[in-house]
Amino acid sequence: MRARSLPVKIRSADYRVSANAEFVAALEGAGLGNAQGLDAALRAGRVVAGGRGPQQLVALPGSPTALRLRQARRGGLFGGFLASRFLSPRRGERELETWLALRERGAPIPMPVVAISRRRGLLWESHFGSLDRAECLDGLAWLAFKPSRETLARGAAALGRALRRFHDAGAVHGDLNVRNVLFEHDTPGPRCLFVDLDHTRIPNRITPRARMNDLMRLARSIEKQGFSRLLDTRLRARALAAYCAGDRPLRRALLESLPGENRRLLRHRIAWRFGRVFSRGSLAGLAVFAGLALVLAWSSRESEARASAAAPQPAWSILALGDTGRAGQRLDLFEGQLAVADALAREARRQAVDGLVFLGDNFYDSGLSEDRLVERVRTNLVRPYCYFLALTGSRSAEVASACPLDANERRPVPLFAVLGNHDLGRPESAGLQRTAIPEFLPGWQMSDGLTRVVEVHPGVSLILFESEIAIDDRAAIQRALSEAIRAARGPWRILATHRPIATDDYGKLPKGGYPDWVRDAIAQAALPVQLVLCGHHHNLQAFALGDPTPLLQIGAGSGSRAEPPLATGHPDLRYSALALGFARVDLIGESPDERLEVSLFTVPRWPWLGQLVGHRSGARFAVDRRGRIESLSPVEPIEPAGAERRPDA
Repeated sequence: MRARSLPVKIRSADYRVSANAEFVAALEGAGLGNAQGLDAALRAGRVVAGGRGPQQLVALPGSPTALRLRQARRGGLFGGFLASRFLSPRRGERELETWLALRERGAPIPMPVVAISRRRGLLWESHFGSLDRAECLDGLAWLAFKPSRETLARGAAALGRALRRFHDAGAVHGDLNVRNVLFEHDTPGPRCLFVDLDHTRIPNRITPRARMNDLMRLARSIEKQGFSRLLDTRLRARALAAYCAGDRPLRRALLESLPGENRRLLRHRIAWRFGRVFSRGSLAGLAVFAGLALVLAWSSRESEARASAAAPQPAWSILALGDTGRAGQRLDLFEGQLAVADALAREARRQAVDGLVFLGDNFYDSGLSEDRLVERVRTNLVRPYCYFLALTGSRSAEVASACPLDANERRPVPLFAVLGNHDLGRPESAGLQRTAIPEFLPGWQMSDGLTRVVEVHPGVSLILFESEIAIDDRAAIQRALSEAIRAARGPWRILATHRPIATDDYGKLPKGGYPDWVRDAIAQAALPVQLVLCGHHHNLQAFALGDPTPLLQIGAGSGSRAEPPLATGHPDLRYSALALGFARVDLIGESPDERLEVSLFTVPRWPWLGQLVGHRSGARFAVDRRGRIESLSPVEPIEPAGAERRPDA
């Protein structure tokens, strides 16, 4: 199989280029390798209409086709005042990776060329470039030409065929509005291409619901732009027939999801009417809308409360998360670690927990140092996790002011932690985490060696396992881990470690090395380990492993940021989400029906947004004492393009 094309990257502190390898020389010839060259190219380029703002055509040396540069712009709530500014340069890079992946799979999209980002103060400005398709009109311009009924019918069929190819290439567009469809208008039969893939994702499989959601999103966009009179039953049927291409089971499945999409359309129509009221400056309309929002929020919270009251009460619970230790890289309003930490406190207030488990990489980028010890404990532990802390240690007074809650508002619990690869960047880091942090936070507990068994509840053994210290020492790993498993009383054994055992570092099936050594150690112990909690990959994932013993592996490494890789084509994958979040583990029921229930929660990326909408359950699983796994909720795995890239884990 042909190797996947990866972008060529050129980076400096304030300027980043991610380029299709075929166009590197042409881009350098156009002067786009630095900020000054970009400014010159934009001044010399020809401005054309498109999308949320004007775009520019830039000549590429040696290419008969111009480069169409589009500035990335925000929509929605922040579009009005952040415009083209972003917190990270990754948006454009991820989009280019998506385009390259889909282009190789035959998706109907223009040729991707480059993603460029440059720093503007604390934020980043990004441009995305593809080869111009001068023969194309976007969907809005095409409709504005008032095509004949026959041309509309051909266009609907072309759109259906193109979207089927796009979905069959493995992608869900996610922002399929009328401007993001290009029609080749100078051909006898129109052909369609899709652009603006910054919301596109590539899941393990595309459900009929996701397919219909893309179709109906486009239909809503056409109606919102005032062309609803064109969307009669016959044209819709023409597009659907072309999409299904005679596949009757698919057509039936798509139509089954249509009632939900029609309800969504009704909600959008109501929102559009409110939007028109607001555009006329009606304070009364704003008050009505705010009232409806409050009622909906109250109803949602009431439903959650009733569901919580009806659910079985756990005998013991923990929250787990990893890769948390950001060094204050963003303002508090936009810091992912604080968003997840706030969600942890809300979840614990909803239903009390008996501990927190930190799954490594507690202090980026290279661990703790003596000269910044107090500062980092304040920033990465006390400030975010204040709700769970007992600040009664010999040095707690040095960090207590970072905790925004009074003692009577906190609910201290034990804090269990393992080391991650970034925690070992400095020679003194491991020792400081093991011996110095408990002086500030008396609840902090770690292993002194490779393993430590903590009997956290009658019948529940938590095994802290240091994956990084001896990651290349097979004998040491297998000896220490098998001994720890045998020493754990059980019958419930939960392994907390940093690096996953279900995948390699790229999200693929492991082929020897650390993951296999750990699984061999579990087999040697000849005792069940029902649950493995890990981090390292900055996302949420669940795997049902059957060898050497059935168990559930939960990855919760998005405690401060969400990035690839996600597992791709992995036979044991049960759920994945590229989102901030954490895991909750509850011991439910009584013997012989006792079980562990594990919930993966997704969290909005910003703390203030989490206060408005809360965190959400992405997936729930139950595992019994024999390691048999049951899914407690329907899930749709998410796997964005670029998942094969190894992150700075």
